[in-house]
Amino acid sequence: MGFVDKLFDGSFMPHGHCLRWLPDLLFLHVTGDVLTAIAYFVIPLALIYLVKKRTDLGFNWIFIMFAAFIFLCGVTHLTSLINIWQGFYYIEGIAKFTTGLVSIFTAIMIWRLMPKALAIPSNEEFRSKNEALLRVQHELLEANQSLELRVLDRTKELERIAHTDSLTGITNRRGLMDSLTVEIDRAERYQHKLSLLMVDLDHFKYVNDEYGHLTGDAVLIESANILSQACRSTDVLGRYGGEEFLLLLPETDTESARLLAERIRVDFEQHRFCQDDGVEISLTCSIGVAEFQADQSQTSLLQTVDRMLYSAKNAGRNKVVVNGYSETYPS
Repeated sequence: MGFVDKLFDGSFMPHGHCLRWLPDLLFLHVTGDVLTAIAYFVIPLALIYLVKKRTDLGFNWIFIMFAAFIFLCGVTHLTSLINIWQGFYYIEGIAKFTTGLVSIFTAIMIWRLMPKALAIPSNEEFRSKNEALLRVQHELLEANQSLELRVLDRTKELERIAHTDSLTGITNRRGLMDSLTVEIDRAERYQHKLSLLMVDLDHFKYVNDEYGHLTGDAVLIESANILSQACRSTDVLGRYGGEEFLLLLPETDTESARLLAERIRVDFEQHRFCQDDGVEISLTCSIGVAEFQADQSQTSLLQTVDRMLYSAKNAGRNKVVVNGYSETYPS
């Protein structure tokens, strides 16, 4: 008898005889084999679907091995089911033999895979590492915020230095021009008053020549203090250049600006400079006053107040000259 004939020789006693064809035993065996075979044919499909969808897994082959092993188990249960009525025991034996080979090979490969599988971090390790990463992220965020604050503080400090006169500590010319631009824009937009005072120390060159430049610097510092005390919190005081100072007076008309200028003139006239250094220097100032006019440019306004200042000097110094007024103060 050839191999094929043996393979499909169903003349052996069916397994049902062993069960004595008892309905209850037949039900248990047939139902169990049918359900198991269905499950063993469906599970490999699920594993193959997983392998196709998750190509990133580093050991997809083990799922294929499990699929083959489970499928062959399903074949053995199917042949067992058939052999209840037909005795194809060669087919069942070949199926079991093949299943055994695949099972042994799968078991070997599982043990070879074991080190890699054990190296996969657990959920607890993932959680711990994730918490560590979150802590590092939080620390980096705090460091970044701290750095941003430091940069902001440093930027503000640099801006302050860039707009501050190093000798007197008041606003420098650059800062004055920036503030004047803002005040002119505000005056035009809201139709508010804006006046300027330009103050120049009379005969300041004599102080430098007679007492030295250090004393001259001290005079400039005291002059800035006198002007600061006369200013309101809304006014802007700055050193325009050399011994010239400029005051920006928002919400101030010509007459109010003139009164302030006259008070400043008197303060300078009555003040004695450098008393702490053992000397008493008398010094006066000349002041020009100008009020901003509609559609007047910044340059034009500065030129106007500058002319008023030099009119005060030409009138004999220690004077206040106001744009639009014919007389000087004091007369």
